[in-house]
Amino acid sequence: MRSRHFAGSSLVALLVAAAPIMAQGVSTQLGGRVLDNAGAGVAGATVVIRNTETGLTRTLLTSSEGRYLATLLPVGPYTVSVTKSGYQTASNVKVNLNLGDAAPLTIKLAPETGATVEVVAAAAVVDSERASAAAIVSPDNLTNLPVFNRNFTNLATLTPQVVVDSNRGNLAIAGQRGVNTSINIDGGDNNEPFFGGATGAAEGKTPFTISIEAIREYQVITDGASAEFGRMGGGYVNAITKNGTNDLSGSLFYYLRPRSWVEAGPTLRQPNGSTTTNPVGNFQQEQFGFSVGGPILKEKLFYFVAYDAQRRKEPIHQVWGGNTPVTLDPAANPNDAVLLAKAGDYSAKADSDVYFVRFDWNPTIDHSLQFRINHSKFKGVTGASTMAASENLASDDVTTDAYVLQWNWVINANWMNEFRVSHTKDDMPRSTYSKTPEVSITNVGYYGAYPFDRTYNTKRTQFQENISYVTPTFQVKAGLDYNDINVSEFFAGNWQGVYQFSSLANFRLGNWSYYRQNFGLNSPVQQAGLFDTSYKQMAAFVQTEWRIADTFKLGVGVRWDRQENPDYPILDMSNPLANPMPITAKIPSDSQFSPRVSFTWTPAFDQGKTVIRGSVGRYVSTTPAVFFYQAYAANGVRTGSKDFQPAEAATYGIPRGTAFNAANPFWLASMPAGVTLSGFNIWTFNPDFKNPYTDRVNLGAERPFFSDLVLGLSATYAKGKQLERTADVNLGTPTMGAYGRLLYPARPNTAYGTMGMYFSDATSIYHAYTASLKYHKDGSPFDAQLFYTYSINKDSDSNERNYSGISIQDAGNLGAQWGYADTDRREVLTGYFSFLDKQVTGILTSVSIRYQTGTPYTLTYTKDMNGDGNSSNDRFFANGVDYGRNTYRAGSQLFMDLGLRRDIEFTRRLKMTLSMDVFNVLNRQDTYLSTRINSASTDAVPQLQLQQNWAGSARQIQVGARFSF
Repeated sequence: MRSRHFAGSSLVALLVAAAPIMAQGVSTQLGGRVLDNAGAGVAGATVVIRNTETGLTRTLLTSSEGRYLATLLPVGPYTVSVTKSGYQTASNVKVNLNLGDAAPLTIKLAPETGATVEVVAAAAVVDSERASAAAIVSPDNLTNLPVFNRNFTNLATLTPQVVVDSNRGNLAIAGQRGVNTSINIDGGDNNEPFFGGATGAAEGKTPFTISIEAIREYQVITDGASAEFGRMGGGYVNAITKNGTNDLSGSLFYYLRPRSWVEAGPTLRQPNGSTTTNPVGNFQQEQFGFSVGGPILKEKLFYFVAYDAQRRKEPIHQVWGGNTPVTLDPAANPNDAVLLAKAGDYSAKADSDVYFVRFDWNPTIDHSLQFRINHSKFKGVTGASTMAASENLASDDVTTDAYVLQWNWVINANWMNEFRVSHTKDDMPRSTYSKTPEVSITNVGYYGAYPFDRTYNTKRTQFQENISYVTPTFQVKAGLDYNDINVSEFFAGNWQGVYQFSSLANFRLGNWSYYRQNFGLNSPVQQAGLFDTSYKQMAAFVQTEWRIADTFKLGVGVRWDRQENPDYPILDMSNPLANPMPITAKIPSDSQFSPRVSFTWTPAFDQGKTVIRGSVGRYVSTTPAVFFYQAYAANGVRTGSKDFQPAEAATYGIPRGTAFNAANPFWLASMPAGVTLSGFNIWTFNPDFKNPYTDRVNLGAERPFFSDLVLGLSATYAKGKQLERTADVNLGTPTMGAYGRLLYPARPNTAYGTMGMYFSDATSIYHAYTASLKYHKDGSPFDAQLFYTYSINKDSDSNERNYSGISIQDAGNLGAQWGYADTDRREVLTGYFSFLDKQVTGILTSVSIRYQTGTPYTLTYTKDMNGDGNSSNDRFFANGVDYGRNTYRAGSQLFMDLGLRRDIEFTRRLKMTLSMDVFNVLNRQDTYLSTRINSASTDAVPQLQLQQNWAGSARQIQVGARFSF
């Protein structure tokens, strides 16, 4: 138990830290009972709750049972005083409220004639009311733990059931796709509506879009979320930002990763006997900035400002052939000389500037307003890889702006109102370094223009209105959420042309396999590929909480979500042989209800020490607008892609063979006369398409041992339905090949290639079992939190948001694609521990741990084996056996980060913290042998070989200094 002693008081108080469903937003609540010496409730007692940072005060009267409850309280430190005629006064009881806390506080008053006694206020270490499966990243965690790139969401991976998806780098929570995770900041939606993921981080390159200096704390919720929260099938991150207080405070910081303290990668030996390394190169990273906050008018008006910047150069060791380097001979092969001329190491920059401003105003005791602005500017590149020449890059300039206004109104003792409006903008223009067509050589690399440039921006305007009715034993909250979203983009991939060579030998001869280019069909491609549309996301919810008994609390809620999609016409493929396809269909809109039930139970037989919590609910996700764009642009009328075959080279004047100019490849300035675009790809939505949802069940228990050591167990089952997948409907009826593979005939509709359709019929099943250990004690030099999760995650398609590719084999036979999900991590151990040496060095040492077993992968050919026109998804067959989807595993990964902190105090308020963070302290760049298919392998003569790989980045050391006052 955590204990505090108050001399000269007549109070005996019990503080129980808790986080019930109704307190999962941007504020918290404080409630409990006032009792007399006999344990009876004291009615009509005056309870005064005061925030010691801002002076915000709430005054309540206890009910006939002595109960009280204050909601819409900002997080932070509070004092509580209780007065009642005939009783001694309880004053200056201190309690700190974290995000999501309800902190039930039971106060026992002594008679006015009683003797003065010493009072003990004790806080239980287990949440006694929280039904949700939640992990809190506290202010101490944000300050004391090593945080890679100082991105606050990186600490989310120290919580259970959170991994980083391998496709887009999003947080994937509780077995679901990363695109189905929601991130909220100060109650506002901070999700990218076009790509999915966090705003401003669509390509996973922006180090952060809001400074960690501006984040106060946050939660990671996997199960049991209030119906107030939606648009997420997995879980959500709920963060709140810092505010100014009555005292002037702030920070000034600088962090550096010296090049000489960055380790090189391991040396790997390939099957052909060659070796590769991953040298450091011209690495450089520094981060710097400041924060300051304080009063404009004490007790009334406050400000907080932060600036955070990163300057980074990432070394790329460019090698033709990548892990299996190729030998080039420019004297014998002129095209080899072109590759050598375009080769060379380079650095990919990643520079970021983030500005944050927040104002808080408490005009009266019943009203509080918050306004914040966040501006982020990132300059970087995309396309960088060991097999890409420097000219194959494109610039990525990402600008995000967020504006949030929130008004909280305490109408009376029972009624509360919250109103919030936010506006978010995200701009992401991209331009290519080169203007010549891309040259892609299988197993060798790329040069020329990166094929996916664009001009892109989104705008989201969100209105939220919530009203609550609160009594000490019953609460109901209802609300509306309206989002107006605008998306504008020019994107016509491959419009600058792509030459595909199947091997280095064919490149030397100039014999390309195909030349691909995207054309505007009735206007220039830049105009034809321009997309500008709006759509809406709406929601309404009702959430109730009812304390049925002192040991049992029940939560019941229901949420309604609607995604009202754009109404422009799209292709109708109900007749797959039509030519041309009629453009008469519409993208289906979607409405769904999400019921949720949760409970907490503190069995009386264990004196309230054990807390059992559970929940059952449905969670609906959204569909990113990138799919809308594809159905709009790739419809056979606006733009079309043509794969020119070798037999067409002479007809359309595309040089091939000795005429191919490798140094300056030919490009078609416009679609040649006489070309009829047949065989190009078109896309649409299935008329029954719906948004995905996940049904989840969670049951868990926690109990303290030895006072402050808390052990827990939990189990989760989740079934995802209506998951998005892509399929080609322009395939004939397959036949069984000689070696067990389904083989497809020629396309039934010869006018088109892939006739892609977005279906919502994929499913997934996830079950996980988590054991937790937590140790937190006031005044203790040791602090720890560890989670071990064993889980199994399977699905029929793991499509994160691939809008123009088909990753599963034989998509017409969905049941045969069932296998381990891309986000399956069988065993995961995460957490941290820290120790403050008060006696000798004064150094705070912290270690964070992330271990996970290998990610699954599918053994596939790099050629089209089944005749479906897709050369990237054909699985390995041997002896008539399909080796299946995601049946192979990469190596396990273990990363330990070490943090060292030493405070140097100049005055009571001013101190400097010197720090050293060692990321991947063991330099565990796991090397493992993966299986790959030999380039000569066929179903008739299967040939496998082992390839050594590495996973993870090299050890990096960061030193820093932070002044705080």
